[in-house]
Amino acid sequence: MKQVLLIATGGTIACRETENGLSPALTGEELLGLMPELNGICSVGVSDLMNLDSTDLTAADRAAIARTVWENRGGYDGFVIAHGTDTLAYTAALLHHMLPNIDRPVVLTGSMLPIGVPGSDAPRNLADAFRVAAAGCAGVLAVLHGKIMPGSNVCKRHSSEADAFVSANAPLAGTIDETDLIHWETPPQAAGDPSFVDTIDPHVLLVKLTPDIESTFFSALHRYPKVILEAFGAGGIPSRLEQAVRSLIESGTRVYITTQCSEGGVDLHKYEVGRRAEAMGAVSLGARTTEDALAAVMCGEI
Repeated sequence: MKQVLLIATGGTIACRETENGLSPALTGEELLGLMPELNGICSVGVSDLMNLDSTDLTAADRAAIARTVWENRGGYDGFVIAHGTDTLAYTAALLHHMLPNIDRPVVLTGSMLPIGVPGSDAPRNLADAFRVAAAGCAGVLAVLHGKIMPGSNVCKRHSSEADAFVSANAPLAGTIDETDLIHWETPPQAAGDPSFVDTIDPHVLLVKLTPDIESTFFSALHRYPKVILEAFGAGGIPSRLEQAVRSLIESGTRVYITTQCSEGGVDLHKYEVGRRAEAMGAVSLGARTTEDALAAVMCGEI
């Protein structure tokens, strides 16, 4: 029987109602105690790494999750990370880049309703995650609502529906049907030797452009070494902001361009505004999601 490590981090899946609203309360062992069906899927170990609302997770917390996977990879066939859904995509993306070519499945899951609440999606998501973690695949994945998504393409599209996630700019890796059968589209496998990126730079600022943002705003960005601009559509910098962005680049700040669109990505060659942005030194982030772009920049890949 496959050995899978549950890394508990908190999130809605582990929440209980308090006088101040939902708050993470359950340990990993308590989650497992509510899931006796896991006994027929795999043997499970537990690491209670943290118990936080995912809104409170920092890059250091995400790096701690990645390190826990890396340091335990010799003792387990797979990993399940119980995580809050609000920032699950950020964690999935960073783990994808911190654990390149990881040769075991690293599966993130969570729920929109706490486990034990009537109608909760937690039992299905958790059981499906363990099925995938025991399936002999590899790489960072997210498993929610019957979908198996590549970690680099996870995107939360809805704040309350059970079917809250999509795989942006990439097909699903697979699905899990109501009979618990996994249907792979492309079973993920490691493409090279696994490694661990142990140094990341969280000092990356993400700025969403709006039609009327003032050029003077950019003077406050010069102290940031790396800035990602979420531009409109296929990407570009409005002409009235060009001098401010050029000055930012000339000061030594690395400026990247991504898009506010959830699908399609950036093409700086499509429009004149995009070509002018590229000519001044802005770097296209292509079809990466915002979460994946941030993770790639933090890990120094771009």
